[in-house]
This record gives sequence, C-alpha cells and structure tokens, in this order.
Amino acid sequence: MPTLNITLSLPQDEIDSIREAAGTESLASLTAQALRRELRARSAEAYSAWNESLPTEVRADLDAWDTAPMPGWDA
Repeated sequence: MPTLNITLSLPQDEIDSIREAAGTESLASLTAQALRRELRARSAEAYSAWNESLPTEVRADLDAWDTAPMPGWDA
C-alpha cells in the first residue's frame, strides 16, 4: 500500500493545545483529519497550479508513482 510521510513543524504550545483538545483521539488521527479537510478544500485549479510549479523531474516522479501498478489493486 502506498504511504505518504509528512513532517509538520508546530510551536510546542500549539501541539499542547491539539493534544488537550484531542481527548481520547490521537494526535496523528487529528492531523490526518485536518489534512483531509485541507485537501478537500483545495480546488482543482489550485492543485493544477501547484502541480505545474513543481520541477519537471518531480512531476515525472509523481506521474510514474500515480500510474504504477499497486499490488492487490485492480488496474
């Protein structure tokens, strides 16, 4: 299964606030929820502009990864 590793840098007081608000939910779970909300909020036009701003070799790597067959996935 493909994975995506993201490193976030936040001030300690923000991390503490998130942990406090999380209650029984994990920080990782809340972060994943926030990322999903952010991705849904982005328009296709904004994504296209971001994608076009990437260096050519990075776009090629992303395209290759996107079209590579994934074990256990129907092609």
